[in-house]
Order: sequence, then C-alpha cells, then structure tokens
Amino acid sequence: MAQGIAIGYENAIEQREPVKLQVTGTIPSWLTGRLYRTRPGTWNIPSNNAPSGSISLKHWFDGLGMTHCFEITSTGEVKYRNHSTALGLQARFEKAGKAVGAMFGQQDPCETIFSKFFTAFKEASSDRTSVDQSGPDDLNLSVTLTPDMPGFTSHHAIPSGISSAGPRYIVAKSDYRALQLLDPDTLRPLHSTTYEHLDPRLDGSVCAAHSCRDKETGEFYNYTLKFGSTAVYKVFRIRPLSQAESSKDYEVDILAEIKDAPAAYLHALTMTEKYVVLSAWQADFTFVAASIGAWKPKQSSTFYVIDRHAGGIVAKFETQPFFAFHYINAYDSGDDIVIDIAVYDDHSILQLLYVDILKSGTPTPLARARRFILKDIREQSSGKSTWQAKVEYTLSPSLSIELCTVHPALYHKPYRYTYGINKEDFTKSVGFADRIVKLDMAAPESEPKIWAIPGTAPGEPIFVPRPGSSPETQEDDGILLSVVLDGKTQKSMLVMLDAKDLTEVARAEIGTHFPFGFHGVFTAPR
Repeated sequence: MAQGIAIGYENAIEQREPVKLQVTGTIPSWLTGRLYRTRPGTWNIPSNNAPSGSISLKHWFDGLGMTHCFEITSTGEVKYRNHSTALGLQARFEKAGKAVGAMFGQQDPCETIFSKFFTAFKEASSDRTSVDQSGPDDLNLSVTLTPDMPGFTSHHAIPSGISSAGPRYIVAKSDYRALQLLDPDTLRPLHSTTYEHLDPRLDGSVCAAHSCRDKETGEFYNYTLKFGSTAVYKVFRIRPLSQAESSKDYEVDILAEIKDAPAAYLHALTMTEKYVVLSAWQADFTFVAASIGAWKPKQSSTFYVIDRHAGGIVAKFETQPFFAFHYINAYDSGDDIVIDIAVYDDHSILQLLYVDILKSGTPTPLARARRFILKDIREQSSGKSTWQAKVEYTLSPSLSIELCTVHPALYHKPYRYTYGINKEDFTKSVGFADRIVKLDMAAPESEPKIWAIPGTAPGEPIFVPRPGSSPETQEDDGILLSVVLDGKTQKSMLVMLDAKDLTEVARAEIGTHFPFGFHGVFTAPR
C-alpha cells in the first residue's frame, strides 16, 4: 500500500469542539455551508474481557460510526468537528469481550462469511422494540445521512436551540431498519428509532442505506425487506404534511409489495420523475448457510418498475447478472427509463473489503459505469411478463468509478456528468482508490477529467453548484469537495476542486488522519 495510506483504517481521534483548519488557496466567496460526512471511526476496541485484550472489527463496513462536519464560512474559514455515534454499542462490545449483533464480516474463524450480518437481520424481524428501547448511541449507522428526513419535524428529541447554519436535524441510516437522529450542530446522537415506528406496516428488518428524496416535494422513498418462507419487499413513500392537512407531520404510502424476488443485500434503490425502480441484483441471502450465497452466473438480475405516484408494479425487466452498491442516476426518456449503475461482475468485492486485506495493499477491482435502457414502460404495464433490459454501454476498467455523485438538482432527471473515485489500474494500483474522476455520460468514450496526487487516497466527491448557475446549461459550474488522505504526512485534508476541469482551488488541512468511509451531504445555510 502507498506509504501511510493504511492509517485510514485505524481509529480516528475524536474532536467534539470545532477547530479552525489551515486553508491554502482561495475558497470561492459563494461556497458557504456544511459538509457532513459519516464513516467508520473505530475498528480496535480495548477490552479486559477479550482474550487478546482488544476487539478487532474485521470488515471495513463494521467499524463503529463517527460523523464529521466541515463548516465553510462566508469569510473563507473552515471549521471542523466530529463525534463518535456508537459509544453505547462500543461499551457493550467492551463488556462482552467481543463484537455482538449485526456484523458484515466474520469476527470468528468458525463463522461463515457474513453470517452475523444475515442472522442478526433475520432475528431482528421478530424483535420489534429493541431499537426503540436502545440508547441514542447503541446503534452503528454510519453509511448515509439525510438532513430533515420527513417524519421527525416535531420529534421530542430535536433540541430547540439549533442554529440557522444548517438543517434542524440529521438522520443517519444503514442497510438495517434502524434510524438515528443526530444534532446537526454538535453531531450528538439524539434518538434511535425504526421505520416500523413511523408505520407498523414497515416491518422488514433490511432496507436501503441509499433512499431517494424528491427535493421539490420533500418526499422520501425506500424499501423494507421482511424474511420468511417468502421474502417480502415493501417499497414505500413518506410524504411530509402541513398542519392543515393532518395532525401528523407525515404520511406513509406503501407503493408496492414484491414477493417474487430473492431476499438479497440491495444497498440502494433509484427513481425517476415517474417511477421508483428496485433492482434485484445478485447478492442473495441463503437460509441454509446463513450467509450471502455463492455467485450464480446464470441467474438474471431483475428491475422492478413501480409507479411513483399511483403505486403498483408496472413492468419488470431482466438482464445478465451483476452486483452493485450504487446507482449513478436514473431518469425518464419519453416512455423509456435510463438507469446508470456502477456495476461489478460478481459480488466477490465484498470479501475483499476486510480491513487486513485493505491494509495489505492487495489490488481490488472498482465498479464500472453501465447504462441500462428499460424500453416502452407503458407498453409493458400489464406486469405479467418480464422483458429484457437493453445494455447501452459498459465503460472500461480504466474508467472505473465508485461513490458516484451528480449535480444535486439533477438526481432523477436527465444529466451529463458524474463524479467519483477511480483507480489508475485496479490490477496494479494498491488501496481502494487513488484518483477522482469526472465522466461524461453523454459521450462515454471521451477522455475523462482526472485529479490525482501520487501517494494520496481521495473519498467521495460531493458537487456543490455555484448559486445562480443553471443545472441544465451550466451543469458542471461548481466545486467538488473531497476528503483526501496524504500517505506521506498521514494526515487528511478537505480538497476543493473546480468541477469543470478538476483543478485544485483550495484545501483545508485537518491535522490528523480522517478514516476511509463512504458518504456525505452538503447543506447550504437556511
């Protein structure tokens, strides 16, 4: 591994009080707001009850959560703070002398891969009250963040003294049914709950960490998966309501139930202006081995198309098997649906994300952008047949991309550019990613824009548009924000790039390492 990069999988230093970072370059005067990031922050936990004196969490996805905030002020300053969000769970680990509950990787050599992940989710479906009775930090939910998610506007846990610099509250999510409310100023966990608490019909124990949100209406979309003799996916919508409409500030609608898809690890769903799409790619749970099953090269992946407004499955499409974590984007094109996904040839990537493998520098593949076309949706709307999805293109490994983002106003709408992390050559490059890439999805074979500094490892780039610019005619007029680890100094920095050509505009030095993680969100002042 590049010198020092392995420290990105070591415990982070907690910084609860904001500190001013050293800035080089010039931050655009319009770039003000907060970048929230969530990620694992602790992998090694001292415990007198553990045989070795400490507990080591084995898989990248199992590190205990930490939420971070970079506040960019109107004077060009950057203030940084973080907060561990699973200290209650960490205390339980310390007392037990081992990791307990839902784990992604095997913590014991006798366990089958992902066994705790599957078994804990399965058992959780029969335990309806455990999360609501837990402390605010008894959960590990460090994958995605949703500011002001509908359903909690009048929640008793939200403090009244929230500043005007950001959202009223933030909801942390993962692939488990639980939700964690965070204070947007201090990042302190406020309350733990579940989707089922919002509506008893949402009784599945698995969901998508990557939900969908309509920025114009505030509507929130996701699914829950309930295990049983038949797996049941419920695709739902949470609609915010005004006081004039209801005594509650939200309403839940079940848009569709899917009962003919295998129970699988589906990290995301997507939508367009007309439809919600759940893609059942191949990551099937097995009841026999209590794990994610072996890859089946002849088992198709299936797209379920659901009417976003009236509900109901209107069409199904099949394609060759693939695995994915993330959609890039989706949108309507006449009566067709265009869906761009960062795909893997199989799910072996899951077994390559153990911390010791990542630290060793073993080369790992990265996803490739694939465009699917689901044609003539309304002609297929009987829902009784399954049609073939068209694969328009799959980009080469040299154009690999993960942790993809687009202009925030163009999610679920026609778009051109996507930004993500990239590898120069995944057969040789060490570490998970070493570059930031900008792809032109309208000209997929064109030369990509690249930002890279040898010996550094970037994280997910978040696009912040320049105020007043047009998403349609000035789609790349803005700044990319990425937290980058410098292997030489073993310290991290918030890097700001011009989204047009990926030239560096400014950076803010953190002064310590920032652990490798997943996702974030930028919020402008209210």
